[in-house]
Amino acid sequence: MAAQSAHPRVMGAYGVALLVHAAIADGPMGAYRWVPRGVHRWGDWAFALALVAGAVALDVDTRTRGLLAGVAAALAVVALTTNYVKRQFGRTAPEGRR
Repeated sequence: MAAQSAHPRVMGAYGVALLVHAAIADGPMGAYRWVPRGVHRWGDWAFALALVAGAVALDVDTRTRGLLAGVAAALAVVALTTNYVKRQFGRTAPEGRR
């Protein structure tokens, strides 16, 4: 049993949307950085819910439903384990010299 969908357009549309979502985030891997990290956090959860909604509502086969649910679960794990706080790099002043 291969992990291929009988509906490649559905999976392709979700894949392109996920790539755009990742590219516009203000993170180290973001290409355009249009969306702040706090908004991107909510976007991750909205995207995971959209994947679950697609698995439930779209007229697709069982394999595609499983793939959509699996990607939603993986995205939820990534969202739960991601630290969305922006790191500040550089030198900091010693305690007595602020």
